Amino acid sequence: MKITQTKISGYTLITVENNAGMTLKLTSLGAGIREISVPDKHGEKQVVTLCPLDEDIYKYGYHGKTIGRTSGRINGATFSIDGKTAVLEKNNCGEDNLHGGATGLHVQLFNFDIKQTANGADVVFKYASADGEGGYFGDVEITVIYRIYAGQNKFEIIFEGAPSKKTLLNLTNHVYLNMGGNLTENVQEQTLCLNASHVGRLNERLIVEEVIPVPKEFDFRTPHKIGDYINADSVQLYTKGYDHPFFLAESGLDKIACALQSEKSGIRLEIRTTYPCVVLYADNYADSNIEVYKDRMDEKHLAACLECQYHPDGVHQSPENCGIITPEKPYKEVIEYSFVTSKK
Repeated sequence: MKITQTKISGYTLITVENNAGMTLKLTSLGAGIREISVPDKHGEKQVVTLCPLDEDIYKYGYHGKTIGRTSGRINGATFSIDGKTAVLEKNNCGEDNLHGGATGLHVQLFNFDIKQTANGADVVFKYASADGEGGYFGDVEITVIYRIYAGQNKFEIIFEGAPSKKTLLNLTNHVYLNMGGNLTENVQEQTLCLNASHVGRLNERLIVEEVIPVPKEFDFRTPHKIGDYINADSVQLYTKGYDHPFFLAESGLDKIACALQSEKSGIRLEIRTTYPCVVLYADNYADSNIEVYKDRMDEKHLAACLECQYHPDGVHQSPENCGIITPEKPYKEVIEYSFVTSKK
């Protein structure tokens, strides 16, 4: 494996090239993924992520970053645990909290260390989130480990959180994915498998109102193209496309939670996770003025996010399994990304 470091605008870009053809570019800003590239069915290396090229846009955006302290939308931008109340930034419709607020983990600079392992390398990011930061209570030592395999086009993201007191944590990665290669194909043309039996029905602020069995337009248990039902009224309502939490029938690293595949490139991404939920977002609000790849401007549904996490508003609706942690029971969840390419 080859690992290099480059200083960019106040943060570090860490490039890891494994022995199977995968290149993973990570950043200390937001403990994020800047780019993933893997071989296609012809053996040509292809970029399978979308990210703004403009540094000013990238610095404050979510693309590929670690999201927290909580991912998704928290109703009313407040929650209480054991009588203690957190008052968060209202950055969603002026009423709710989205992705931890403007000072969330996506804009924070992480310390990092690189460790060689028997199977490859770990890039270990750490950030100390102080009591009161973003309105959250308790100090939390946050660790994000990218475990990269030398001989397989596979990596894991291991999220850990050690709190000083009982608090809430719901971390994810917000990478934008497109298996077509170098953004030459709209993600509507790609096939999605999502092993979810239930989905969140949303209100006009995209807060989960209730969890319901997946209707036809949201049922990806039998794989089909993302574009098949994306223009259905029920999918377009409030969100202009998929932007919904899907609740997995089963979770665990021995089960495929979701898979995204391009027939054009032959590249298939399989995601496994210990989390109970995957938020599917289909780049519904793309800005056509933003360059995302060598003269390629963003466009609606050019990529898809598959954000493994807890129920976004679980602290209100599913408190028994929402990311409430204690010093005695710290946080640990895993997302595994594995790329498989069909032969020519």
